Amino acid sequence: MSIRSLARNLPADPDKPGWVLGWGVLRDRHPWHFVDVYADQQTAQAEAQRRGEGYVVEYGTHRLGSDAFICGVTPPEG
Repeated sequence: MSIRSLARNLPADPDKPGWVLGWGVLRDRHPWHFVDVYADQQTAQAEAQRRGEGYVVEYGTHRLGSDAFICGVTPPEG
């Protein structure tokens, strides 16, 4: 059972209309696979661990309704 994200409730990316900021879970090796984006790092880490080897957590921006995810965005403080 997958941990359900609430991507539509995440903060909007102020630089990209239709995109949200959050913690993405993805496989960082071939074949690349974007799972979902989450509001907090702990939930994302739990999903990455559940998925197994090769899945990582990165903070970034996600285009809703797609598998587009750009990481390297600075996470919020706190």
